[in-house]
Amino acid sequence: MEKKYQKIKAYLLEQIQNGTYVPDRPIPPERELAATLGVNRMTVRKAVEELMYDGYLVRKKGSGTFLTKEKVRKEELIAQDGESGRTVRLISCRYCREGSYGFRMLGLPEDGSCGYWRIRRVQYLNMIPYSYEDIYFNETCFPQVDSSYYSVGLHEIVREKGGESHPLRQQQVEALLCLKTTADILNVKEGSPILQIKTWFYREEDDQLMLYCRSYHPGDSYTFRTRKVRIK
Repeated sequence: MEKKYQKIKAYLLEQIQNGTYVPDRPIPPERELAATLGVNRMTVRKAVEELMYDGYLVRKKGSGTFLTKEKVRKEELIAQDGESGRTVRLISCRYCREGSYGFRMLGLPEDGSCGYWRIRRVQYLNMIPYSYEDIYFNETCFPQVDSSYYSVGLHEIVREKGGESHPLRQQQVEALLCLKTTADILNVKEGSPILQIKTWFYREEDDQLMLYCRSYHPGDSYTFRTRKVRIK
């Protein structure tokens, strides 16, 4: 037997598909929908959350629930700080001398002779989390990492902070199922599809690995496109 929230979900989806709800205006509040449809508010909320997980709806704090628009583009991951609608929340920034993963990914010795900096942050577009980044900085290239790094795009960090005008970049993209901690950060359902993108930046002159970043992106709100390059 079809559950009540599934009927409400089907009704809301019909309103989306027939154009009753449009992207620039919020859908009716949950309380109003509950009264109109003769169900309790929790039933409506369950239906709305299902449509959010399916990629049809998104909540904007203080504004309401809206239809999603076009998917986030790769260019927006490396956008300049201050771009309209883009904000960054810092989770942590610290200097590390332990943790085999960071040393391994940066290619550094684990003999205590050096360390690395690590920043964890979340990027938002119009208050919607679209990127959770775990960034590792080679201490040789970045002796000091401070608050001026927190909201700067990866390319700008390498160029402006690392002083490398023509860095070499390598990337790897992998589809994963989202773990609980990442799901909470990205506001998606645990076990839903996400993309993991690993990015390495190297100095052009000596191929020194400067920075490594692994980032996670909701699978229903993200597209990946590379730039046109000449194949040698």
